[in-house]
Amino acid sequence: MAKTVSISALPVPMSNKYVLSHMTRHWRAAGIGVEIGASFHENADVCILHHDRTRIDVGDLPKAPEGARVLNGDALDISKRLYTQLEVLPSDGWDGAVIIKTDLNNFGTSERRLGRPTAFDSFRKRLSRYSWRMARRLPPREYPVLPSIRNVPDWIWADGRYLVEKFLPERHDDLFAIRGWLFFGSQSYGYRLFATHPLVKTGTMVRYEYLTDIPDELRQLRARLKLDFGKLDYVVHDGRAIVFDANKTAALASDGNSPRLKMLADGIRDFL
Repeated sequence: MAKTVSISALPVPMSNKYVLSHMTRHWRAAGIGVEIGASFHENADVCILHHDRTRIDVGDLPKAPEGARVLNGDALDISKRLYTQLEVLPSDGWDGAVIIKTDLNNFGTSERRLGRPTAFDSFRKRLSRYSWRMARRLPPREYPVLPSIRNVPDWIWADGRYLVEKFLPERHDDLFAIRGWLFFGSQSYGYRLFATHPLVKTGTMVRYEYLTDIPDELRQLRARLKLDFGKLDYVVHDGRAIVFDANKTAALASDGNSPRLKMLADGIRDFL
């Protein structure tokens, strides 16, 4: 009898940008049924929680059918303060460069969409493109890098939505690099992106490579955050792995039919 995987996705419909969207095609091709909606399907054998939110209230969890495993069902908070190794405070003696981030994932974009922006909010967003200090909010999809903690505005320190970290990039020649580990069940693969910009993104990427060795620190953090499926971004600095970001609704910028993604999709068999 064919097995059924049920995905509770927010937002619905689930965008093709997500890794999970591409894996569903491989599951269906293998004869596995896939149901996607806000709630879990009543006949599901395995359920996957795919809510694009940093924090989820346990009261907002959809009910799963009796006996069905809920993947990422215990990963209800992946905010940066839970795992950062680099946070600095005004009283710290750190004298190097710092980077200002949101405590929420992905610049807090998903949570901001839940609200109803006022005309003043929209004005501040436009202003932040030219002067984020004057707008008193970070520029869209950008984390400012400053020479030292002395350059951090007072309103950043006073707002718990923001996080100030030591800026410790991984450098190779004239490029910045960031590493990633993408996993589903027992299947996973690592990679490293090289870019011209300190905030390494696909838009500034000039090349990439795949990695075979995953530091033990990442496996330990995955277990602590209770992630069955997700991605950890990190760098290696002075021989130490430092995680920058944890994500349980990872996006994909590469080919959804690649051998590595097909291998990742096979991780579902751990739970069927």
